[in-house]
Amino acid sequence: MFELTKSFTFDAGHTLEHHQGLCSKPHGHTYRLMITLNSPTLNEEGSSKNMVMDFYDIGQIVKPMLKDFFDHQWINETLETDSPTVEFMAKWIYDHLKPQIPLLTKVTLYETQTSWASYFEH
Repeated sequence: MFELTKSFTFDAGHTLEHHQGLCSKPHGHTYRLMITLNSPTLNEEGSSKNMVMDFYDIGQIVKPMLKDFFDHQWINETLETDSPTVEFMAKWIYDHLKPQIPLLTKVTLYETQTSWASYFEH
């Protein structure tokens, strides 16, 4: 089995309205997004021969989503939720990308260098 991961970074702000701590106040993060694909085989022909998927092609799918919903955005508004936790965002990203990237198996989103969440289906 092959596993392929591409990472992206973006800056965004949010509040967690129901949180009992500091996160209930407006704040922002520099997020790190990891998109992971799995495949039992490699492409056998074409420009992506011997690849699971071209990193460039992954970027062509992910970057517009980041621009429209995440990068320098107020996530509460773009995702239409009052509590855009890192867990919520990871699943939202997975659900948004899966139809476009069928080999997608996991989304990991780092809120800080020491705190992150992953979403994957069994």
